[in-house]
Amino acid sequence: MGKILNNRIPSLDGLRAISILMVVFGHAFKGYFKLIDIANLGVRIFFIISAYLIVSILYRDVNANKFSIKTFYFKRVIRTFPAFYVYLIVVVIVLMYFKMFQWEQFWRAPVYLENYHPRSLWNSNQWFVGHTWSLAVEEQFYILIALMFMFYNKKVINYSQLLKIFLAIIIIIPLIRVSYLYFKIIPDVFRGSLHRSFETVADSLAMGGILALITKEKVVKMKVFIYLKDKIFILVLMLLFFQMFNSSVLVKIFGLSIRYFYNFIGLTIINCLIVLLIFILINKDKTSKVFLLLNTPIMKTIGLWSYSIYLWQQMWLYSWDIPLCFKFTGILVSSVVSYYLIEKKFLFWRDTYLKKK
Repeated sequence: MGKILNNRIPSLDGLRAISILMVVFGHAFKGYFKLIDIANLGVRIFFIISAYLIVSILYRDVNANKFSIKTFYFKRVIRTFPAFYVYLIVVVIVLMYFKMFQWEQFWRAPVYLENYHPRSLWNSNQWFVGHTWSLAVEEQFYILIALMFMFYNKKVINYSQLLKIFLAIIIIIPLIRVSYLYFKIIPDVFRGSLHRSFETVADSLAMGGILALITKEKVVKMKVFIYLKDKIFILVLMLLFFQMFNSSVLVKIFGLSIRYFYNFIGLTIINCLIVLLIFILINKDKTSKVFLLLNTPIMKTIGLWSYSIYLWQQMWLYSWDIPLCFKFTGILVSSVVSYYLIEKKFLFWRDTYLKKK
């Protein structure tokens, strides 16, 4: 795992910044990203980073005899719920003001089930909570991963079994995705939620888990790492190349077979490339240009704001008839207010409360 400086892993906030910028620009200029869905790719990077951090924390706590499933859930709830529900309240107010609120498009978001909202049931108002599918995946992951580490803490499963579980997930999930594409009899709530339902994206989270569990010493000796560690540009091009296989443009040219390839093999390759890139970047030499870029104050700040930015960009990037510069300003102001008045306040209270226990 990467060294932690001042309780933060170098370059990780910078990677979060790149990911959230991919989401924002992918949504703002979606007409220009028909070949490569960079917003979806940005979310996938978030998944892997999130799983890497969560599994690292849980693994460290178990080995230090500090694991508490109650404390873990409490910390996650205080970290994610306040800013999320404030956003949802504002969305309801705005949509009701414009007479656009529709309960059938909204109800899944507050109960973290938007990732099981079939595309066949969407309309334009779904957009305002559409992005909460990824937050639903995260919350479902928190529940399951904490239970897994509870068994690890109780010696029901061991380290090698943890790795095997993650590897099994990486093998099984592509089969689920392909079956959803192929079998028409699968209910629409599952088939129509492909690439958003937990069971079709969990391999990204498993990849992050493996990244957290494997030791740096083992990775740096691998031939693939030795060959690619200084070829970041090539890795990025490969990442974008394989992401293209989900493009509707290529599907029209090559047919559905290319989508089967993407779901069965392509996404696994993408996940592997992201994991490799993250590992290289968090262990990059401090004097390298990439390290310096990812750790500049502006990148680290955007990374800190990334959760609030992700929440608020959706509402502002709806098809309102206002200039894009106003939309970006709205995202910035809303995110700063959300981070400093909600996120940071609740995190301070949480940490203060835990210290007193």
